[in-house]
Amino acid sequence: MLKTVRNIRKLYNAKLLFISSDESVKHAIESEFDDYFKELKMTSTIEDALSLACSNNYDMCIIDADNENVSFSELCSQLFQLAPTLPKIVISSSDDNENIVTAINSGAYTFLSKPLRAKDVKLAVIMCLNQTKRGDKIEFENGIYFDEYRDQFFKSGGVLIDFTRLEKAFLKLLITRRNEITDYDTIKEVVWKGKDMSIYTMRNIVNKIRQKTYYEIIKNHSNKGYTIDISKNS
Repeated sequence: MLKTVRNIRKLYNAKLLFISSDESVKHAIESEFDDYFKELKMTSTIEDALSLACSNNYDMCIIDADNENVSFSELCSQLFQLAPTLPKIVISSSDDNENIVTAINSGAYTFLSKPLRAKDVKLAVIMCLNQTKRGDKIEFENGIYFDEYRDQFFKSGGVLIDFTRLEKAFLKLLITRRNEITDYDTIKEVVWKGKDMSIYTMRNIVNKIRQKTYYEIIKNHSNKGYTIDISKNS
């Protein structure tokens, strides 16, 4: 018997970016899926598509290869460069080799042919979200986010932030206690495992984290401890 999949991603907590100029497809997507997703954003221009894809506000995108006035290969190439970890599904009225090769080279999860069937799109989205392990992200300012599934922090565009073990443990502790001030004794016990730690060592860790992200990500409460700056949208 198959084991139960824990933390499976569902449509209702996913944010989807849809890139298409096909009015019939856009109408079908909006009418069929508007209530399924946490957020559904439609765009047809390459400028908006790239800007939105790099915002880290979306779990995945669906790209229409038949987009008017937009080169499919150019769009895929730029998306791959600017947002390499953003999962992609490609749809098209033509399944010619050139489009398929472009989709594969851009890291697309799958390729769907038009006319689209709602159940095929729903299944592809669910499978894509879970196969690529795009968990619910904890978002910060400046496009920085923590991916709980991959247990890593990223900058805008999916660039990994190279935190040390202590820096990462420090941030994760503040995340778990996001609604309260984390005092110095708790930080020492959890992050340093009770080992000797001076206040200067802790401040040094905080400064290094700020240098790798942005200053306000960690807020100091004089003689009390620290809190973390998490986006209200998370």
